Amino acid sequence: MQIELEIHGALHTCCHPGFEVGQQVQWEIARLRHPDGTVVYELNDHDVLSDSGVPVAAVHGTVKEIHYIDRRYEPAIGDPVQLLPTGEPARITPTTSVPAGTDFDHDLIHVTLKLQDPGQLPEICDWDPQLECPAEPGAREGVARAQFELSDAAVQLRELAEELAQRYGHLADARIDATGLASLLPRARGAAEVHWRLDFTDVPAQLVMEIAGVEFTFLPDTASIRQVERIVEAVAAGRLREEQRAKGASLVLEMSIELADGTTITQRDTVQGIAGQDSFSIIRPLGDRLARTGAFTAWA
Repeated sequence: MQIELEIHGALHTCCHPGFEVGQQVQWEIARLRHPDGTVVYELNDHDVLSDSGVPVAAVHGTVKEIHYIDRRYEPAIGDPVQLLPTGEPARITPTTSVPAGTDFDHDLIHVTLKLQDPGQLPEICDWDPQLECPAEPGAREGVARAQFELSDAAVQLRELAEELAQRYGHLADARIDATGLASLLPRARGAAEVHWRLDFTDVPAQLVMEIAGVEFTFLPDTASIRQVERIVEAVAAGRLREEQRAKGASLVLEMSIELADGTTITQRDTVQGIAGQDSFSIIRPLGDRLARTGAFTAWA
């Protein structure tokens, strides 16, 4: 019996050992049945499935074929840190071997595995939204849309997004969706991007605004939504600056935005040093902030 097994690149990239066609392996796997009835086999990398309550079992088999599957991604509207598939066809590349996980850079590894004993397979686990598994994109969007429509801020945020898109559409690409997410991407080099979203993970919900990788958080009330409008105006005019200063073994990053009425809002983040280390890596979004000169240009 042969099965088609999926290994997620994000899990493999840490410390999973390499393998090759023809190699005999012993892997712990799960069988997941999606709502449409499709059954998929997945490797229990880092125990992420078993820790979520999914039945798993160790199987013995021989690797017959290997393919890399890579999708194209784009930043999510309102949340550029999150990358979502564009919907374009995936790129499928055959290979005869997979290196160990260090610096691995593929979305998915598709393995055809010939089992020595099909009786070793675990029981099928039906999809359960309560499990810590990736939610279906359609289900995520449906929940987000319902949460947004039921929120008191929905009407005002939608009106704000439409107003700003009209006002700045000739200077920035405005991306607005039906779940309250918005992104304004200026075309001018050195200008700051603006994104905002409603975050329902906290109670009460929070209005999260991100400017050039720096987050500002507000309650989603009328006053805050009007503040968002003033902030976008200030960013479009280039009235913001970021400074860096040492504080003991730490580095403080401070972004200041000067509003039209003369008031200034600031956001501070601290990068802690690591004791005993001469250097350490800082990646996005703090890494991007450290690489900046501190000044931003206007959108026009």
